Parts: sequence; C-alpha cells; structure tokens
Amino acid sequence: MNKRKVALGPGAASLILIVVVLSLAMLAMLMQISSRNDVSLASRSAEMTARVYDLNAEAERKLAFLDETLLECREELKGGDMQAYLDLLAAKLPAGYDLLDDEVTWMDPLENRIMTCTVKILPPDEKERTEWIAHKLVVEEPEGDWEW
Repeated sequence: MNKRKVALGPGAASLILIVVVLSLAMLAMLMQISSRNDVSLASRSAEMTARVYDLNAEAERKLAFLDETLLECREELKGGDMQAYLDLLAAKLPAGYDLLDDEVTWMDPLENRIMTCTVKILPPDEKERTEWIAHKLVVEEPEGDWEW
C-alpha cells in the first residue's frame, strides 16, 4: 500500500495564525462596541430613574403643600361642614391643582412622561386629611415609535 504523507508548508501555520488573530480582533471589537452600548444604556437608565424620583419628590412636596392648606382650612372653619371646607379649599388652591367634588388632582410632566396624582379630601372632623387615590407615572409614546 502506498501511503501519501500530507505535508503542510511553512505558510499554512502562518495563515492559520493570521485567521485566529483576526478572529480574536473582531471579537474584541464587538465586545467593546457592546460594552459601550451597555454603558450608554445604563447611564440613560440611571438619569431617567433620577428624574422619576424627582417627580415623586415633587408630588410629595405638592401633597405636603395641600396638607398644609387643608390644615389652614380646618383651623379657619373650626368644624364646619364638608361643602364649606371644600369651598374654602377651592379658594386657596393655586393654579396646577384641580378640585373636582372631593378629589384634588395635579400633574407633573417630564419629557414623554406625566406623573398624575389624585387624592381624596377627607371630612374635616377626621384625623387624616387626605387619602391617595392615584399616583401614576404614564408614558406617552408616539405610535411611530412602536415596534412590532
């Protein structure tokens, strides 16, 4: 039997080495691009989270202002009925607060997000002055941005 030996020349090893080095270089480049995108996404996410926390803090400040206003109304009325209480509150509420029946609503916008807050005004003879009904962050995205 004739056995043929397959011999690779000195260039074959160099060629394999070049292919391996180029493959590793491409992999490194793809990992760097992926890492850069991850850092960008993380920083945008952190920034938006901070903004949403600022919206929550602003909603709490507005609730505290409303609570102080309700306390002033209670002190002025000294045990009046609910309608007189709400009428006095309506007169004292600044722009940005909407009073409908016994609920106060306000909104704080942030880019394409809106924090909507609604509280129920409790009767003046109760210990608590308000009760949260809604505290929602709504994201409005244009239909063109939807991906199916």
